[in-house]
Order: sequence, then C-alpha cells, then structure tokens
Amino acid sequence: MDAVIALAGALGICLVGGFVPWVNTEAAVVGAALLLPPAFLPLLVLGAALAQVFAKGTLYGLARWAPHRMPHKARAQLERMSELALRRRSLGLTVLASSAFGFPPFYLVTLACGTVALPFRAFLAPALAGSVVRYAVLSLATVLVRGAA
Repeated sequence: MDAVIALAGALGICLVGGFVPWVNTEAAVVGAALLLPPAFLPLLVLGAALAQVFAKGTLYGLARWAPHRMPHKARAQLERMSELALRRRSLGLTVLASSAFGFPPFYLVTLACGTVALPFRAFLAPALAGSVVRYAVLSLATVLVRGAA
C-alpha cells in the first residue's frame, strides 16, 4: 500500500509540475524511486513522463489558441516569426533536449512551440521521449546510489 501511495503522489506532483514550473518533479521521482520496489520503477518512469507531457500538451494547446486572440498587426508579425522558426527544422531537437535536460526550460519551449504552431505530433514525440529519458536516468541513478550505500 505504501508503494501505491508513493507512486500516486509522485505522479500527481509530476502532473502539477507540468503546469507550474517551480514544482520540482525530479525530486518527486527521486523520492518515489527511493521508496518503491525496483519492479515499480518502469511504471514510475512512464507515469511521470505521461503526466508531464499531458500537462505540457495542454499548455501547448493554450499557446496555440492564444495568438488567434491577438490584434491583427501583432498576429501578422508572429506569423512571420513562426514561418522562420518552422523552416529551421531544429525545433524537434530543441523539444527533445529541453524535455530531457531541462535546457532550454521545457515550460518555455512548450509555449513557444504552441505559439509558432509546430505540428502537435512534431512536439509530442520528442517531448515524450525526452521525458522518459529524464525520469529513467533519475530513477536508475537513485537505485544505483541506494544500492551503493
């Protein structure tokens, strides 16, 4: 029962942390990895990544909707910037790096991708992959450090 509570708590914190940038999801995952039996770690990693990406997907949608509410002149300028950003084709790598390493901040990258209308699939795949890598490394490092102690 304690494992279920630890897992649910970590996943809840990861969901909230996806919306609120100062909530430390990494600390929640490390804390849960310390408390959970090793068999629960894949569920922790996948659940944390899905919670994070669900929240970021919601923020992406809001950022994609917001420019349509801007004045015409500002919207036209944003559309020109969007065309430039989408032509570079490096946004997917930026999303991957941001979700895996936190630099540039994933929150800001999410909002930028929604604002410039990066196709959702081009955002979702690297966001999920990077988040899985991030939480897997944290969980594995926690288990290795715990085992070494």
